[in-house]
Amino acid sequence: MNLEVKRVWTDDNCVYAESTEGKVASYAFADWPRLANATKAQREDFYLSPCGIHWPQIDEDLSFSGMFDRTSEPVSYKLETLLDA
Repeated sequence: MNLEVKRVWTDDNCVYAESTEGKVASYAFADWPRLANATKAQREDFYLSPCGIHWPQIDEDLSFSGMFDRTSEPVSYKLETLLDA
């Protein structure tokens, strides 16, 4: 999948990503235990990689491909796994 994400944001319930093509995808925090139990400040403290979103305070990673490819289950990766690839 050739996917470019131009922005990511959060609200009280979800994380959202918008592609350069204008498509918006989201994950509910409730689907991810670390995000569900995180504070608002921890959820807002993230950075982007070419593959997805990383929350350093809670050590959680979500992939953009999982967000935009709704034919598959959500995918969560450990940062170490991405770095070893």
